[in-house]
Amino acid sequence: GVTSLAENFKSMISPVFLFLFFTMALTAITEFGPQQWVNIVLSKSGANAMLILALTTGIMAVGRFFAGPVVAKLGQTGVLLSGAILATIGVYLFSVVTGGVAYFAAIIFALGVCYFWPVMIGAVAQRVPLSGALGMSIIGGVGMFSTAIFQPIIGGWIDGNMASKSAQGLTGEELELAAGQATLLNMVAFPGILIVLFIIFFFWQKNVKA
Repeated sequence: GVTSLAENFKSMISPVFLFLFFTMALTAITEFGPQQWVNIVLSKSGANAMLILALTTGIMAVGRFFAGPVVAKLGQTGVLLSGAILATIGVYLFSVVTGGVAYFAAIIFALGVCYFWPVMIGAVAQRVPLSGALGMSIIGGVGMFSTAIFQPIIGGWIDGNMASKSAQGLTGEELELAAGQATLLNMVAFPGILIVLFIIFFFWQKNVKA
């Protein structure tokens, strides 16, 4: 009834929910932001973009299938923190490697991001149970809108990198590759910030019984 909806909203003003709301936007852009760029960059650098996509998707599917035991072993906060570390390494590798090594980068990246979405939703369900289905939908919504939220920032990075690489005399595919990789390097900031936030979350939630 009406009271439960009021309860849902009230529990969303909690520090944990607000923290998850904010970090969900970052986990989603970490997952989807680089993916748009990786294909462009890798196809210009001699790696097969379709193969990378298949590899990433496959690992994520398998990883999510085993989410239960992994979360049971590391805990939600441990999984989120490990994911942020792996995602940071993966995005960084994408920004510097070309050719075959890109497949290794794809594996690290996929392992990093595969648990973000389900575990973030799970964290809301367990740690802010009073937010109910509404809380979970709102967190999912932030994830969906995340790319749109960060698009202007990423757009600015691309323009800046295009300009600076073009000033260095690069043109055509070389320019696109260099600017694309520089943009991926900027994107390391997203999972990088998450490492810090999830370390805080790990210790903050350490004594909280989920």
